[in-house]
Amino acid sequence: MTTTPTGGAPEYDPFNVPGPPPGMPPGMPEVGPPTPFPRPTPLSVLAKVSIVLGVVAALGLGSLAAWGISRSSGLTTLEAGKCLYLTDEAGGGQSYNTVSCTSNRATFRVDQVRTGASECRGADYVQFELFGSSSDRKAKSTLCLALNVETGDCLRDVVHETRIAKVRCSDISAESRVVVMQGSSETACASDDTALHYAGPPERTVCLRPTGENI
Repeated sequence: MTTTPTGGAPEYDPFNVPGPPPGMPPGMPEVGPPTPFPRPTPLSVLAKVSIVLGVVAALGLGSLAAWGISRSSGLTTLEAGKCLYLTDEAGGGQSYNTVSCTSNRATFRVDQVRTGASECRGADYVQFELFGSSSDRKAKSTLCLALNVETGDCLRDVVHETRIAKVRCSDISAESRVVVMQGSSETACASDDTALHYAGPPERTVCLRPTGENI
């Protein structure tokens, strides 16, 4: 190589290229230590539920089943027939808030209260486990939550149990219009509907009809 007259950076000399370090075969680039892969952030309970519900909705299966977890110790005793809505809590848990069943905020109705961690009578229930304290490892009871809706109601955020809400059918956020059938009447729902069957009492089928221009 030669230096420039001003003493700056040397000009490139194709006939005087330095060779590889000793012991390295010609044409092999130097390889440093591998770059460590960042560990993914663990998903919260709420995030996992959201992912599951999103996949279910995308597949068109229509199930709202989820496992809400509450570790609040001062919760009101609930019984079948009461209504509530769910809220997010710090740490990925959820808690319930009781309201009158006629309230617009009452998105869920308790169909059954089962002892311990128990399966509800149907896959379309939101199974909400209640713990006595943050240190408890076993649920004290399980609430089987059904949508608290009537024919003509419209809903938004249907696949998220803490954000689902009743809205005007003319609202741009409305996703589904509700039709309620008594008994097991899933065949009465249209092919584009999401059919949810609740064992009750009373036994009923909720058809979630996609909103359209006719609503």
